[in-house]
Amino acid sequence: MGRSGVGAKGTATGIARRVVNAAFSTFAEESTVDGLPATGLGLITELSDRAEGTLANPVWFVEEEGDALLSNARRDAKLGVYLRKAFDAQSLAHKTKVDDLRVRRPHLGLIMHVQPKNWAAVAGGKDATGGTWNRVLPVWVEQSKVLPLFESADAHEVIRQAGRALRQAGEYARQVDTVTVPAHVARVFETKHRPIVRAMIATEAMSQYAERAMIYMIRLAGLFALSERRDEISEADFDAALALVTYSIQTIAYVLPEAEASEETALAVKIENFVKEAGHKGVQSTVLYRKFGLKKADLELLLQDLDTIEAVKMPSTGGRPALVYRYAEPLDESGTVELWGDDLTEEVPEVMELPSLPEVAPEVVSPEPVAPATPVVRPVTVNPDLPKGVDALRAFFQSMEGPETAPEPEEEVTEEAAVSEDAVKAYLASPAGAELLQGILAQMLAVQAPQVPQEAPTAKPKTTRRSRAKSAPEALFPAAEVAA
Repeated sequence: MGRSGVGAKGTATGIARRVVNAAFSTFAEESTVDGLPATGLGLITELSDRAEGTLANPVWFVEEEGDALLSNARRDAKLGVYLRKAFDAQSLAHKTKVDDLRVRRPHLGLIMHVQPKNWAAVAGGKDATGGTWNRVLPVWVEQSKVLPLFESADAHEVIRQAGRALRQAGEYARQVDTVTVPAHVARVFETKHRPIVRAMIATEAMSQYAERAMIYMIRLAGLFALSERRDEISEADFDAALALVTYSIQTIAYVLPEAEASEETALAVKIENFVKEAGHKGVQSTVLYRKFGLKKADLELLLQDLDTIEAVKMPSTGGRPALVYRYAEPLDESGTVELWGDDLTEEVPEVMELPSLPEVAPEVVSPEPVAPATPVVRPVTVNPDLPKGVDALRAFFQSMEGPETAPEPEEEVTEEAAVSEDAVKAYLASPAGAELLQGILAQMLAVQAPQVPQEAPTAKPKTTRRSRAKSAPEALFPAAEVAA
């Protein structure tokens, strides 16, 4: 069991098959079947064709599409029934109007590759509760390292040595009728190994997938003894078998977290996984009510301790706003939170405690009275040489235009008709003229006032010189006043 690519399930099986081929070439060629039949009738037919009369011969099935096998077992109930009987070495029989098939003492091995999500999908199915899948030993596989492709040791020689050792163990095992357990080893098994396995499969959900763990531990211990050409099981054999069975049970707990939890906790984990599979869009509360048969209060009670589920109230579209539950990645032990993507992590800064400083009594200083500041009044003097009246007005507009520059040769300036002095006096006597004179006076006072040293202004880009025609009365005053 493992994810595609990183699981390397096919690579692991391929290496094991090469060792079997090196040890038992005839068996590997004649008794190995790629793919398990899709129906119960197909399975018993395959075993019957390879049997001697009705007595079965050993057959090794290698199913690399275990996901298809899980689907086939749901469609054909006989397939699961025959697999369960074959595990218990019970005779298989299938009788129809055309055929009457019978296989005694079936002896088969099965290796299948399964995706974790598809294995989790069998939870609660008839084959799970009926005991089909607790007769297989799930083992999680994942590639942990990469070896040099052209610089590693000769794999052919390693496989040849492993095949030779396997063949010698097989030849010895054929001569042994019974594998025994000494009395002192049996006592250790009852006080050490058996209680550990029973504690690991205590929940009903876990027993659906690991109920045969005890049987597997005994069978594996016998194989370990025969592999070393012994007909007695030692305590070390049980230790090694217990380690492999424990790893298998941990595989189930990793893929199906609800299997080792209580019923209430298992339901919360199922809801958590269901919301997680929905992705960022989340799941509406009504969907959870119907799927798990819960009421609003029961759902809130189950999810109150899950920090990975957040409730979001969606905007109203005319009726009652929908409540959506979304999955939020939890913080791991290193203080990072997983984001969308492969290798994106957001670091959460740690809070560091600063060393405590010695307490210092505050110094009380009585403030001295401060006399209020006397406002400074600067006298304003008017320069008698400044222009007055109409001349001041013209000087003001010339200062607004900037310093005189040499006229450009290609620009022709048209002389406009001069404004009469009476028209200007009439405008200055109006409210608008009075306001204009106040502005001129303010400018003059600002020029006469003492200047505070300031930083040199930054150079500004030179602007295009305006034509003198814009100083004409039509540009300065409204048309009605110019006419006046």
